[in-house]
Amino acid sequence: MTSPRLRAFGASAGVLAALVAVPAAQAQPTAAHPTDDLSPSVLTLTFAQGDSLDTASSQRTVLLICSPSVLGTHPATAAACDELNTAGGDFERLSGHPMRFCTMIYDPVTVAADGVWHGNPVSYRHTYPNKCQAENRSTYVFAF
Repeated sequence: MTSPRLRAFGASAGVLAALVAVPAAQAQPTAAHPTDDLSPSVLTLTFAQGDSLDTASSQRTVLLICSPSVLGTHPATAAACDELNTAGGDFERLSGHPMRFCTMIYDPVTVAADGVWHGNPVSYRHTYPNKCQAENRSTYVFAF
């Protein structure tokens, strides 16, 4: 008969093994976006309320890692990585939500990305007139 402590350890080890296996499964390139190398894709993403990062009244920042594993503090890592892969890592080509009408109220937001994408340096900044217009450009990448 095994002790409760040994059974709890065995269960914890099983959960840990399952968690370790998940990122490896997510990191496999999809057929639509092959990546033959394991060049790093690691980005710090920022969403700021204001017309620049320096004058923003509030900021939120997350870490998005898309290669060699998919993980980070972004709430939708896999979806954000897929969106960036579809755009070829080009933030100007992000598609976002289907275009919808936004109010014409000027309440600027600035989005930023810094890091590397498949080994290439990234430094991106864009200010939108309001949050709605920013959401028209990116569904997952800047949704945090």
